[in-house]
Amino acid sequence: MTCVSTVRYSVRFNGVPSHSSPSRGLRQGDPLSTYLFLLVADGLSTLLKHNEGLGDIDGLKVCRRAPSVSHLLFADDSLLFFKATV
Repeated sequence: MTCVSTVRYSVRFNGVPSHSSPSRGLRQGDPLSTYLFLLVADGLSTLLKHNEGLGDIDGLKVCRRAPSVSHLLFADDSLLFFKATV
């Protein structure tokens, strides 16, 4: 809680600043955020693979015999690739 409760921020709304302190969440650059991303990204990756196996979603293929790619996860970026129909 020290990481969260020691943060102070100011938001200007209609020209009037309001000072407050967050009650939850992490600051940008917090070392814990990497682990949280990995935890959530692993769950997302598992769900996408499962749904692709069921045929609910289709990933992209670069050629006929290539495996399909539905998502790429790197650092704190997530790229999702799907076939779309009108």
